[in-house]
Amino acid sequence: MPLSFLHTMKNLCLSIQPSLMHRFYEILQSGFFVKCRTGISINTLLSGELGLNPQYVNERITTVFLDGSCVDNIERAVIKEGSTLALSSAMPGLAGATMRRDSVYATLRSSITYEEKDDVCRDAEGIIRVKLFNLLIDELGPVFLQRGIMVKADEMIQFLKRQPETFRIGCSNIMFDGKAANRSILLDGEELACADFIFLKITIIT
Repeated sequence: MPLSFLHTMKNLCLSIQPSLMHRFYEILQSGFFVKCRTGISINTLLSGELGLNPQYVNERITTVFLDGSCVDNIERAVIKEGSTLALSSAMPGLAGATMRRDSVYATLRSSITYEEKDDVCRDAEGIIRVKLFNLLIDELGPVFLQRGIMVKADEMIQFLKRQPETFRIGCSNIMFDGKAANRSILLDGEELACADFIFLKITIIT
């Protein structure tokens, strides 16, 4: 996805009660966008760009899909402009074991195993889509949301429409594009329709 779309993006910042964090899980699982360096390995993205602890990456992010292909070596798999990166912790059963990185059952999924091509992919700034699954939604979801994620405006509007009144009550210090806004903006999201994308940033009230 080209960076040119950023000029149609608006910012939405919310302070929320910790009990509301699970409401955003559907966005984290269905996929959100982040701006990052491309032309780098998945490992460099996770440990370098996103600042995750290398030990956490090795021990907790055990299942990785890049553009629909299962990745074994995150040092060799390269993030490209427009890539979709799906991350999960260990999943149960034989299916879960088969999808894990460097699984002894890797031959059972050879048709969907990632293979790096010889294409030249330069190091540049770009946009990728990220999806979180399993325990990583709990563990990495707050990290991404507090850092800020990009969501399609129409998806954000539909998300807000589905939320109960308790959600709006639990949100405070609402800022839309740098200006204070009241809770009505969370009712139907119509004000967000002026943009193609929303940069969503969450602060958890402690």
